[in-house]
Amino acid sequence: MNLVGILLVLLGIALFIAEFFTSGYALFGAAGLFALILGLILIFDFTVPVWVTVTLFVLMLVFAFTATVLVFRRVAEAQKQKVATGHEELIGKKATVRAQLNPSGTVFIDGEIWSAQVKEGRAEVGEEVVVTGIDGLNLYVAKIQEGA
Repeated sequence: MNLVGILLVLLGIALFIAEFFTSGYALFGAAGLFALILGLILIFDFTVPVWVTVTLFVLMLVFAFTATVLVFRRVAEAQKQKVATGHEELIGKKATVRAQLNPSGTVFIDGEIWSAQVKEGRAEVGEEVVVTGIDGLNLYVAKIQEGA
């Protein structure tokens, strides 16, 4: 048996345990899986030429590096995106006045009728307003400026 292989298997198990207790975005788990596979390869003597082992090792490294880069790129893109769920997505959207806003009334947005309050002045039925804020189930809206 190979001592390095046994140590890699133990390292893999330790990384799995660390993944269980932390929210490391599966990095400890992926590293643990890699260490476990490499350790098991080293423990058993397959009597294959050295170039096969080296080639497999290099291919696994390239695959792991490529997968890591792709995952981090997707995570970075997701962080840059605008919020697409919850009430926060309504801010900046246009709504149609359903009941006159003087200053309170109702607006229609995304297939739903919301209570709303206009910041300045009043808005007539059918006018378009833009959502500027949210407080519970009430929207704060502003009239759309002409020429904007």
